[in-house]
Amino acid sequence: MADSRPDLRTDNSSEREALLRHARALIGTSLAEIADGLGMPVPIGAVTTKGWSGQIIERELGVGSTAHGPDFAALGIELKTVPVRTDLVPLESTAVCHIDPVAIAGESWMTSYARQKLSQVLFVALEVRQGTTSVGERHVAAVKLWSPTPAQEAALRADFELFVRDYFRRGRAAEITGHLGQVLQVRPKARNASERRAAFGPDGKNTSIGRSGFYLRPAFVCGIMRTRDANP
Repeated sequence: MADSRPDLRTDNSSEREALLRHARALIGTSLAEIADGLGMPVPIGAVTTKGWSGQIIERELGVGSTAHGPDFAALGIELKTVPVRTDLVPLESTAVCHIDPVAIAGESWMTSYARQKLSQVLFVALEVRQGTTSVGERHVAAVKLWSPTPAQEAALRADFELFVRDYFRRGRAAEITGHLGQVLQVRPKARNASERRAAFGPDGKNTSIGRSGFYLRPAFVCGIMRTRDANP
């Protein structure tokens, strides 16, 4: 596959447009084709493929190392890859960020890392076609650069404040289940049960709970992906 990476040495507006053109040019392309263009092998097996799809798209679009903050730091844009059905319905929740159970107890929505990560997101939908067995057979189906509308941000904020106010600040984080939250949910984010994080207990004393993170619900992301761009 030809190297179509844009030259991002102009102003931010030009960089943003170049990034969008590059991402949209991938529509219809399989991950195997993209990986081949990058000189990378396609992994085999369910375990080793977890996270590989996102890494391939990151590599293709030029994401550098970002320990904290958006993937495209200069543009303030976060990249999210989403496995979808042919009708753009996500097959799983979309990870937003890890949660620090102690730090989040003192945060507001306006100062939160979750809000920072969701301020501007480049969603890349990867179609998982029926009958395919290799992750390399996934195709880029759609690309959407999104920022929350006032109504969407209000919904995100309401869920965030529910988790912080009623659970993390009250030492009840261990009681959170995936059923809570209308558009934003908290789910385990650890490789095994031994991965723990410091937290407050119900009595205010220090304890530890399993690692967790914020996730966007599939229906919420589906609505984003199906929305027609005002300026395609």
